[in-house]
Amino acid sequence: MITDTTAEAEKRQNEIFARLSGDQKVRLAMEFSDTLRDIAWEGFCRRHPSVSEQRLRAMFFEEIHGIESPKQSEGQGDE
Repeated sequence: MITDTTAEAEKRQNEIFARLSGDQKVRLAMEFSDTLRDIAWEGFCRRHPSVSEQRLRAMFFEEIHGIESPKQSEGQGDE
């Protein structure tokens, strides 16, 4: 695996992570997930600047989950 983290830094990160409680690990994972989703959303919006926010949300949902959003599949979305 390619990494930009030195072996020493990775060792230190692992030591810190090992000391976290289960709740703290879950909270950290959720924060990472939220951050990654925000970054993906920003990139998606930049790639589709002329699309309405409602349509963007439906397209993003489909991109992330691989399925149409419920409103889109019912024909209620804006095209």
